Amino acid sequence: MNPRDLELTLAAARAVGPCPPGEEATWTEQVRARAITLYTLADTVGQDLARLDAAKQFTATLLVVHVEAVSTRGRLLLRNTSGDLEHVRTDRGDTVAGRTMIERARALVGHRLRVYRINEQMASNAKNQARTVVHLTDHGPDTDPVPVNSAKDNLLAAADGDKDAARQAWIEAGLPEAGSVSASQLAAVLTRLPVAGAPQP
Repeated sequence: MNPRDLELTLAAARAVGPCPPGEEATWTEQVRARAITLYTLADTVGQDLARLDAAKQFTATLLVVHVEAVSTRGRLLLRNTSGDLEHVRTDRGDTVAGRTMIERARALVGHRLRVYRINEQMASNAKNQARTVVHLTDHGPDTDPVPVNSAKDNLLAAADGDKDAARQAWIEAGLPEAGSVSASQLAAVLTRLPVAGAPQP
C-alpha cells in the first residue's frame, strides 16, 4: 500500500469511528466507502484549486445577476474600480458548482467583491472564450457614491446604447439628475432594462 492510500484509509477509519464488536464486515465497508468519498472529494477540490491558481483577480461591485435561459449559466454584471462595466459567467446552473455560485452572487448584489475569473473555451465554439467566475470574496456592501454621470454611462452601456430605454429606466427609478447615487440604486435601475433585468429562472 502506498503512503497516500494508507493515509486515506486511516482518515476514513477515524471518520467512521471504532469498529463495534462483531460488526467487522459492516465497518470495513463503511471505511471503504468513506475512503472513496474522500478520494473523489480531494480530486474535486484539486480541480477547484487549479482553477483558482489560474484565475485573474480584480475588485468590482456586483450590480446584476441574470440567468441565461439556454445555457443556464449565471451572467454577472460588475462595475470595476475604473467605473467600467464587465460581464462574467458562472458554470452551468444545472451543476452544483454553477447553481451554488448563482445563489451566492444573488446574495451579494451591491457588494464590493474580489472576483476570481478564468478564460475558458466555449463548448459551442472552441475558438471563443468565456470569462468564467470561479470564486467571489465578499468585502461588504459598496457604500462609495457613484457620480450621476458615471452611473448614466453605465446604464447606457448596459442598454447597448439604447438612450430611450436608459432614460426611461432612470426616470422610473426616480434617480436624481445631479450629484451621486449609491451602488444599490445603480443596481436597481439596471434591473429595469429589458436585457439586464430579464427574468431569472
